[in-house]
Parts: sequence; C-alpha cells; structure tokens
Amino acid sequence: MENEDIFAYPSSFLPNININVVFKENPNYPQLKSLFEQYGYGFLAPEFKTIFLDGEIFLGDEGLTYDDLKFIEAHEIAHLLLNHNGPRSEKDELEADLGAYLLLKKHGMSTDRLEDEFEFRHGISFDPELTKSIKDRLWKNSLKNSKFGLTKISEE
Repeated sequence: MENEDIFAYPSSFLPNININVVFKENPNYPQLKSLFEQYGYGFLAPEFKTIFLDGEIFLGDEGLTYDDLKFIEAHEIAHLLLNHNGPRSEKDELEADLGAYLLLKKHGMSTDRLEDEFEFRHGISFDPELTKSIKDRLWKNSLKNSKFGLTKISEE
C-alpha cells in the first residue's frame, strides 16, 4: 500500500456503513491515532456512517490478517446493532464479540481469531450458546437499522 494513506470500502455487514482503514501517511492520522489508543483498533463514527480502523496494525510481518480485519469490522457493526452508546463496558465488549461471531458466521467468514482470543478478552471460554443472550436483540435492532442496509440475520 505504498503512497496510500487510506483504504475505503463499504462494510460487508452493513453496506451503507463505510470502512476507512487509515495509515500514518494520512494527514488526519495523528488525531485518529489518539482515538485508536483510546478505543482500540477501530471505532464507529455514527454521524459519518463510518468505521475507522488503524491501518498500521495490518502492516509488516507481524501485522494482523484479513480475518482480523473482518473480525474488527463485525465487532464495530455489532456495537451499532446492539445500540451500544457512550463509553464501552466489559458487557458491551462481550456482546459485540458475540454479535461479531453471528455476523461472521452469517457471511461465511472465519471466526477462528475471535474464538482463539475470546478467553483472553473476556475471561471465559467461547461457546456458541453464549450468542443466545444477544441474538434476538441483534436481529430486532437489525430491522430497526435496515436503513443501514443489513439483511435479516437468519437462525442457524
């Protein structure tokens, strides 16, 4: 990605949400970097219908992978669909990971990284049964957010 400062594409999960992967060459990166330090690898800016991801974490031999990118994207979309507003709690982060699992599965994408990191992130082992606690709410809110372009999350 030489000489590129941003990579933008529509979300795989909500096509009317933009994903902007921003690199250090971008003139806005210093301001965004402080937000990445506060919120992690990515964050949602609902007023812009945009998720910003720190592109620097994907560079180099130790960089994150495409599957990691999709996990982060799905996690941020799940925050939106679960109506998580304001500062994030541990419960919000757990729910967003469970929502990401459902979104990734729905779209036939890998959940390996999510499952591998789940216990480290939340202190409990991953079990698909945990998704029952948020599945109905995620589905219900996806209907409310149909203006963002999400299709029904089917029962699997």
